[in-house]
Amino acid sequence: MSLALIPSAPWPAPPGAESQPAERMGWYAAVARWAPSKHNTQPWRFVVRETSLELWADPRRMLPETDPHRREMIISCGVALHFVTVAASALGRQVSTAVLPEGSGGLLARLVEVGSRPVTADCRALLDLIPRRRTDRGPLDGDALPPGVPFLLQSEAAAHGASLRLVTAPGDRATLAGLVARADRLLVQRAAVDRELAGWLREPGDARRDGVPTSQTRGPAASYRAEFVQRDFSSSRSTPDHDRDGADHPVVGILCTVGDREPDWLTAGGALGAVLLRAAAHGANSSYLNQPVEETAIRHQMRDRLALTGSAQVVLRIGVGGAVGPTPRRDPAEITFRGSS
Repeated sequence: MSLALIPSAPWPAPPGAESQPAERMGWYAAVARWAPSKHNTQPWRFVVRETSLELWADPRRMLPETDPHRREMIISCGVALHFVTVAASALGRQVSTAVLPEGSGGLLARLVEVGSRPVTADCRALLDLIPRRRTDRGPLDGDALPPGVPFLLQSEAAAHGASLRLVTAPGDRATLAGLVARADRLLVQRAAVDRELAGWLREPGDARRDGVPTSQTRGPAASYRAEFVQRDFSSSRSTPDHDRDGADHPVVGILCTVGDREPDWLTAGGALGAVLLRAAAHGANSSYLNQPVEETAIRHQMRDRLALTGSAQVVLRIGVGGAVGPTPRRDPAEITFRGSS
């Protein structure tokens, strides 16, 4: 594949046709680090071996107050795993993935190349979308999307082993909005949760390449008067760059899996990555309403009151939004390590 076919992106130039597998594995990891993660913790470590790539969760980046079982951490790693496969496809490589090859609690996945594959226009487009995908906490207009997009997103989730329940009926939206607001109140009342979040906020001028810039939010007033309450990441020193005028009626979906263990969380991450890229392909930004998923009792109420099939893993809002910037990413050398063969 000609290097000119891969668009300019915030990662190193892709390896050439005569490259060794380890070179390509390192490049896949550099692409995958643009996956989204809660509070932009970037909780992944990649180990490049001679012919394989390993994905590990980084326990130092765990959020014990709101993610004590590592569920959201592993979902984020699942998105990164999906982005690896997108990067490989854009280089014309087919990969095989062994999930949890050593059982739960350790190595999340091991990938090896198993041959070549045609590089289609869709492969190139998906790679191009990885750095263009945006988390947008401002108004999102689902009605501005082409009518079939929500159902395409459902098909994308199903193709990756999950289901995306669209919350469309006014009564169901009101029910979900109430659960989000109640879970948010419970979370903000816990001082330990506030301290945990504060550790990942990045004020203007902060040079660290992780965490959430305090400008990438809607501000407290706008966040709380929206149809669905969102987390507020602002501070007294920041301006809420995502606060703007415009229609705020997002497509809302709940991503569910059959089970609720580590393999299911990785599945949820893969489906989430696929849904986010497909939404971005149709001009949509996205953000999250995960407060009710983080409160166990309210997660159960959400399942029962919305008659969900399976376990709720992620609550998404999707729609046409604004021109918002990306969150920062750590250098590839900080998340990629060389292992023995």
